[in-house]
Amino acid sequence: MNYIKKCKLILISLLLLISWETFAVMPKKGHLLLANTEIEILGSYKIKHMLFPNEEWEFFIVIVPDYISQKSLINIAKDFYIKYPNTRARFFNDKKHIQQYIDRDRYVNDRTGRVPEVEFPNSEWVQNHHLGNINNRSQTHNRKWMLEDRYGTNISLLP
Repeated sequence: MNYIKKCKLILISLLLLISWETFAVMPKKGHLLLANTEIEILGSYKIKHMLFPNEEWEFFIVIVPDYISQKSLINIAKDFYIKYPNTRARFFNDKKHIQQYIDRDRYVNDRTGRVPEVEFPNSEWVQNHHLGNINNRSQTHNRKWMLEDRYGTNISLLP
């Protein structure tokens, strides 16, 4: 293979790698069936996490039924991850303080000083209704994708 063909092949590969998000299927707002459970995707928001300031993270907000068990949550997270690989999500079973949670998350992770300070939602609400996240921030697990609790502790590694 000559030099020009190799360069073209490398360039095309790099462009595809860099722009995979453009072609990736992302969750859409609305109702969806995951692991035989109806969930609702409220939308998403982006932050530059304080531990990984060179990365922009987009979290999708997923509402699950309030009666969900941890086993069911794991199955929902696995199904979500199969449908939307390498996509972050936050799972809640109540909508009441979600916007406040998002605003606080943006404030805490802001390095520009432009995001207004917002009180964190009532800790009892967070403990009762923020069920987990799909993320890859764990240094212990070499940044493998997992369902984690709100503190980042592994609940289940994802496929």
